[in-house]
Amino acid sequence: MKRELEAEPILLEEYLSELQIQQLSKTPPGPPVADELVHNWHYQYVVSWLYNVCDSTFTADQGKAMFSSIAFDEKLLLQDLQSQDWEENDVSLYTQVRECVLKTVTQNKKAQLKEWDVAIKYNLAQWNAVLWWAQDQETRFTDLNVVQQFDVLYACIKYIERKSQSFRLYLNAHLAQFQFPECVVGERRSMFVLPGGKLVERTMTAHEEAHLRVPIKFRNCSVRYEGEDEVEVRQLDFGPEIDDFLSRLSLDFKVLSGSWGEYLGYLNETTDQGLQEFLAQQLPLVAENELNGRRLLANRERERSMAELLVRRKRSSRLVAREEDTKRRDLESRWLEKLDDRDQYLRSRQRAVAKMSKAIKDVIWSQLWDKFDLDVKVEKLRRRTVDGQQLAATPEPGSPGSLAPVDHYAWLAAIDQSVLENGEKFHHRVIQVDPALPTPLEVDSRELPDELLITREELSGLANHGLPVADYTPDSTDWAFQCPCQEVSGFNLNDHDAVRSHTLICCDSCLRWQHLECQRDEWVELLGQARQKPLQRKDFVSVTLASPHAHAHALHRGQRRSARHADTNLHPSQPADADLGLSSAPRPVTRKSSLALANNTSANLLPETFVCSWCMHALEDDLRDAFVRELRQTRVQQRKAHDERERRKRQKEVRKSAAASTAKNTDDAGADINDNATVNPTANATANATANATANATANATATTSGTQKKTQPSRLPRSQFSHSTSHFAQP
Repeated sequence: MKRELEAEPILLEEYLSELQIQQLSKTPPGPPVADELVHNWHYQYVVSWLYNVCDSTFTADQGKAMFSSIAFDEKLLLQDLQSQDWEENDVSLYTQVRECVLKTVTQNKKAQLKEWDVAIKYNLAQWNAVLWWAQDQETRFTDLNVVQQFDVLYACIKYIERKSQSFRLYLNAHLAQFQFPECVVGERRSMFVLPGGKLVERTMTAHEEAHLRVPIKFRNCSVRYEGEDEVEVRQLDFGPEIDDFLSRLSLDFKVLSGSWGEYLGYLNETTDQGLQEFLAQQLPLVAENELNGRRLLANRERERSMAELLVRRKRSSRLVAREEDTKRRDLESRWLEKLDDRDQYLRSRQRAVAKMSKAIKDVIWSQLWDKFDLDVKVEKLRRRTVDGQQLAATPEPGSPGSLAPVDHYAWLAAIDQSVLENGEKFHHRVIQVDPALPTPLEVDSRELPDELLITREELSGLANHGLPVADYTPDSTDWAFQCPCQEVSGFNLNDHDAVRSHTLICCDSCLRWQHLECQRDEWVELLGQARQKPLQRKDFVSVTLASPHAHAHALHRGQRRSARHADTNLHPSQPADADLGLSSAPRPVTRKSSLALANNTSANLLPETFVCSWCMHALEDDLRDAFVRELRQTRVQQRKAHDERERRKRQKEVRKSAAASTAKNTDDAGADINDNATVNPTANATANATANATANATANATATTSGTQKKTQPSRLPRSQFSHSTSHFAQP
């Protein structure tokens, strides 16, 4: 059972030295490699086998290697595979490997590489290996792609392992090198770490009919029969049964990591603690091989630069080096500037789309509430008519003076539910559009202008000058067309009549091109409400593939006149779009960006943001999903506000009753004092003093209570009015 990982991710400082970590962070990782090649089992096996038979990091202290004339490293091999002249270059590593393999397969030290196709095909055909190539006499080895070439090399290595006597001797002397570190992770699953930090998973699969019955306790598979006069020994041959069982077993190999970065990623992502510890123990050797490859690649690049300097015309090497360095710096500066402009363009478009989407959601949200409120009013009137309930005097929850009981809220919740389920206006979509058929197109392109595109030729040129480009891939130039009219949809429909002869507009959110005339007035009006200004179709940038002069508009207000002046200032013998290259533009976005330049606007400045109906429909779906939750919260808040007003009203009535009772008691006491004044003046004075003291104490207590509750209940009468009325009743 697996031990789940509980510790923190692996720290390189615990397994590598500080110098190794520094060098790994500073040195470039090397040339990029295709994913289909690096995760190919045959390629990884060939590379691991070459690490063990050539002069490499893994054979440095193991004596003389089988191919001692080759200093092998995978990064050098990949660099040769990416070069276009490896066939004519006799000193390339790939050529040297093929030459040594040819000599070993043919057992002829004088074999030449030009004999490769004839000799290798003949020997591999004898073992029924790669028959798709060995029996095809017209296909040359150099005509195959890289993956197919390594399939052939894998077959050659298997042939050498079976037939070569020199390899058998080398294997006996260096058997430990070919016993790769293994970690068993299941009954028939195990992990291997090949030379170079390649992690491979091996899975053993047996056929259902695979059964092996062998008496394993027999010594030498022999049976001894002893009689009185003779002894007979019979040898039992289980070879056919064993071969039949092995033929029904299949081994599947899966490459899990093919580079240093993938090895570290798998090491930190695995949840099996035992497997993580096993992989961490291999880190020092894997890191040392990675650093050695980077150093060899840097040395080769330095030697190549020096060789180029030597074969140039007789000029000062210092000047040539300075020119090369200046050229490299200029190229790097232009590349970094292009990346900055590209990033700024993408971020500006993303911000504009996010801002526009938020404004559209605000408009749709307001309309949804208006529709819901109208349906609620209609439902109330319908229920009054049907049920005969006179509810006109009953205020709604949250309205001033509302005294609705709890049952009224249950009735109101039923109205809300009825409107949510059957409301005519509420269920009428704000954005009405048919779904995209057959399915919405997934756009991989970023719809960038030509000057911001990353091309394969540009990356190749940067790599030739030693600039790191492993993290970048060429941009896709495909463009997608899918319109609400459902007339046609697809990619790169430049020659389709339904696209070429119409004016096109691109959605800045989903990056799908559509017909401008198919955009309904209500959709454009909603975009205008979101922008808080009236918009028309001509306010958006549109292009026409067939006729650049007919419908291409730069749609910033106040710029059309300058655009006309720019067109008239062109040379009379040239069309208006000749300098812009619009007539031969393969993508609509090319004309869009060129048109912006013609109108004296920067290509990085975005025009009016356009969001298509499908994207707005998706925004409305999100709002409708959240509407019920927001409605529930609103009703809860209204209920709380209603209860708070009822509580304040009851407190106010209690205070009024208390004040009225106090005033009545005061008047009764004053009348008694006046009756006793005529009988006893002294007693009258004493009674007056007592009455005044009682009235003042009552007034002060009432004023104090009123002031205290005034802080928590703002709707109460002011302190001055209440005190004045109390003191008035206290007069004798």
